[in-house]
Amino acid sequence: MANEVLIQDVAGSSLNPIVFGANASLDPADDATNLTDDIGTDTVDVECGMSAVANGAAVQSAKADLGATRAPYYNVMASIDWTGETPTDGAAVEFYWAPSTDSNADKGNVAGNSGADAACPDGALNNITLAEFVKLCIFIGNLPAHADGGVQTGFVGTFSPPTRYGQLIVKNESGDAFEADEVESHVVFMPLVHEIQ
Repeated sequence: MANEVLIQDVAGSSLNPIVFGANASLDPADDATNLTDDIGTDTVDVECGMSAVANGAAVQSAKADLGATRAPYYNVMASIDWTGETPTDGAAVEFYWAPSTDSNADKGNVAGNSGADAACPDGALNNITLAEFVKLCIFIGNLPAHADGGVQTGFVGTFSPPTRYGQLIVKNESGDAFEADEVESHVVFMPLVHEIQ
C-alpha cells in the first residue's frame, strides 16, 4: 500500500499557532471571534499594535521567529475590530509578509526597515512609500470588510515563508479606521504540518 501524506491537526503537531496582536490589550469579549491558540489566556507571541489604524495606513509587527524547524505553509486568519466605525462594503484589509534573513530586529529586513512593532514602513531606507514597500513583500491575502462594522473574523490566505524570520504587515484599505482599544484585533498563523502514514 502506498504511503499517504496528510495534514496533521495543529493540536497533535510539534508546532504551535503564532498569534500577532497587542499583548497588553488582547482580550476578546466573544470566544466566537477569538482565534488564539489558548482561548481564555489570549497569549500574544509577536507584538503587532493595531490601534486606530487609519484607512490607507499600515502597521508592521515586531520581527517574528518561526523557529529553526517551521511549517512549510501557514494558514492565516484574522479578527479585526471596527466597533463604532463604518468600513466600506467590498473594501478589505490587506496582509503581507516581509521576510528577513537575520534574527536581530534591525538587520536583514525588506527595504532596510526597523524590524520593530510600528507604523509601516518604519525606518525604511530611501524614503520608500508604503505602496512601494508592500510590492517588496509577499502578499498573503485580504480580509473583506462590510459596512456593519463590529468585529469581523475570517480566513486571509495561505503562504510559504522563505526564511525563518519576518514581519507581518497589516494594511487598512477598508474605508475607515480600526477600533482604538486593540482588545479584539489579532492575527493567527496556523502551521500546516505534513505527516506520512
